Amino acid sequence: MAIYLSNFEKTLKSLLSVSFLLIIFDSYEIFEIPLSWLGSFLLTFIVFKLYRKEEIKFNQLMFVCVLLGLLPTLLTLSNSFHSEDEIIYILLRIFSFVSFAFISFVIAKSKYKKVVLESLKSIFYIVIFFSLYLYIAQIFNLYEPFRNRPGTGVLGFDQQNNFWISGSHRMVGTFREPVFLVSVLFPIFLVIHFKNMNSIKFYVGAALLFGLTKSELALVLVVLLIFIELIRKNIGLNNLLFFLVFFICFLIPIKECDISPNNIECPQYTITEGTSSNNSDTKEVEYKNESTEDTVINQLDSIQLEDRERSDIISFALEFASLNSGFGFNNTNEIYTKHLSKNINQEMYLVNRTLPEYLKVKFLSRSFGTGRYFLTYENINIQNNFLFNIFSIGMIYVVFIVLFLIYFFYKDFDQGLKYLLLLASISLASFEDLLPIFGLCIGLMFTMDRNES
Repeated sequence: MAIYLSNFEKTLKSLLSVSFLLIIFDSYEIFEIPLSWLGSFLLTFIVFKLYRKEEIKFNQLMFVCVLLGLLPTLLTLSNSFHSEDEIIYILLRIFSFVSFAFISFVIAKSKYKKVVLESLKSIFYIVIFFSLYLYIAQIFNLYEPFRNRPGTGVLGFDQQNNFWISGSHRMVGTFREPVFLVSVLFPIFLVIHFKNMNSIKFYVGAALLFGLTKSELALVLVVLLIFIELIRKNIGLNNLLFFLVFFICFLIPIKECDISPNNIECPQYTITEGTSSNNSDTKEVEYKNESTEDTVINQLDSIQLEDRERSDIISFALEFASLNSGFGFNNTNEIYTKHLSKNINQEMYLVNRTLPEYLKVKFLSRSFGTGRYFLTYENINIQNNFLFNIFSIGMIYVVFIVLFLIYFFYKDFDQGLKYLLLLASISLASFEDLLPIFGLCIGLMFTMDRNES
């Protein structure tokens, strides 16, 4: 029996490691299927096998919660015709939500938590090592596996960016964006941290990983971690070392072209900053090589677009009180896009009515003047997990979270603080889906009695 269990645990650990690796390979796809999705499917299958093996029973409350979450989507499915791509989109969002809830519940009651944690920690070390290699490889023109998944521009088909003209080189690892790295890996870091499965090398590696992303999300989450640990009176040597290394990496600029000026990605340019007549900050780019012009313009424009996306999200959120919620997974981004494009048709006509067609293609995914052409025929993503799920599921989603926190704060104040931070890291994620890996983190953070509802 012991040998059987040992073999089962080894198999379980191996399968979990494969699924975790696939999940973190966000920049890659095979046959147009993202590896991260394959990893999520495999993780769900593994947890389903645990559910069958351990004979874990679902309770009625869990079923009702999942049904309430899906109800807005199910009710709106028949309202209009959906293309094949839209159907796939809806099914993937339903899968993410159901698997998130299922994995959270099963792992919370599973007796194989230790195996899952060990697998998660092992892969986290691999992620740190590989991400650091890719960071160095991008600076010094070393080998890097070709990233074949479309990037994260507004329309989703732009190239992935691993060169930042605006400032410091940023850690992106195997993800499409630095913020995606933080969104997926910080909840995992929190689970390992709070379970005390850590060492100095773990904290130094994690600090390098998150600090070098230069991500504002990483900064916010680390500040929240400091605040929580101060309340818990848990500022030890490892924590101090993590915070110190993180802020050093985050604050000190590392210019790719200063370190490796012969890098083929480094355009020959100079940037001068000044103030225009209308008191707005301006940047002028002077090119020594005209072939790099488009690259530099795209880089500078992406900065402006990123700032505009943040303000768009804030303006949409501020109108939440006056909007009905519970639009369903299939309608939320459409409503968000309509919110942003209220006056766009008039602006396009008044400002850009003479714009040649080839320029409309060139400026497809970004602004030209005041005309944001893509808003007229493409839906864009909210890129905020909390807002997307509020508007998709409805206020019942907020009720779920509040009841969850009340339950854990009532049981143990210290534990409640941990869950609060974990939920914050998931809610602030740039992924809209409640990913299966998020459910795994939720389940690992607490233990439910096998008979507890």
